[in-house]
Amino acid sequence: MNKQMQEMKDVATGIVNGLLASNTKTDVVFKRTIALHAGEGKDVLVFGNVHPEYNDGYCIAVLNPRLALQELLQPAVAYSPAILNELVAGHCEAMVQVQIVGKRASLESSYHARHQ
Repeated sequence: MNKQMQEMKDVATGIVNGLLASNTKTDVVFKRTIALHAGEGKDVLVFGNVHPEYNDGYCIAVLNPRLALQELLQPAVAYSPAILNELVAGHCEAMVQVQIVGKRASLESSYHARHQ
């Protein structure tokens, strides 16, 4: 995994762990765009679902997604890795899908554009 994708995984994991620690709701859905590095023009769409009651969640981070992709992807949908890769191909620079169970993060799928 390259450095940029590792950073995206770390951002996704940090958001999920932060929501797990700070929420008492049974189900938290989120979707937001943040800067990967301030001032570099690399925005990451981060969305997913967190279950504080079960201490788990999932998150997808998409680097510089096109507007149509931002509107298409929804946080409460459980995308299979194959379908997610098909949806993002050619519409972003990179994507990571992360699942967190008990503060342990695992990479479920990833995508990196060949030409940017």
